Amino acid sequence: MKIFKLTSFAAIAAIMLLGLCTASCDEERDLVVIEGNIPIKTSTLYIVGDATPAAWDINNPVLLTASAEDPLVFIYEGNLTKGEMKAYLTPGNWESPCVRPMTACSPISKANIDKEPFQLYSGGEDLKWSVKDSGNYRLVFDLRNWTFSTTYLGL
Repeated sequence: MKIFKLTSFAAIAAIMLLGLCTASCDEERDLVVIEGNIPIKTSTLYIVGDATPAAWDINNPVLLTASAEDPLVFIYEGNLTKGEMKAYLTPGNWESPCVRPMTACSPISKANIDKEPFQLYSGGEDLKWSVKDSGNYRLVFDLRNWTFSTTYLGL
């Protein structure tokens, strides 16, 4: 019987000591506040839409090229026609996360866009960019800073 009481006392003491250490450790942690957007970590980005060479074929979208300077910056240089487009992290599924403008029918035209914010979303309202002028473009999706830029390169 005395061994049981001693073991119970030792167990209670150990639990109290563990609780004290845990409380002490929690108080020493630094609070980390992350401001702004966390980079979108992906190795691929695709564009799809009737404005792109892929049309609306989610199984064969246009693969963008990662920048040599920053692997989270994706670039497309090529032809776009009048129509709509958006970007996906992976092919084959309309429900996967997509990169899209902040507002519906956000224009892509001869007027260049410099670091316009975008959103990453799955589901909800179907927001797309609207290409107003056919031609060759340079599109830059910066997934580190959540911005989109365009340069009209001509016909």
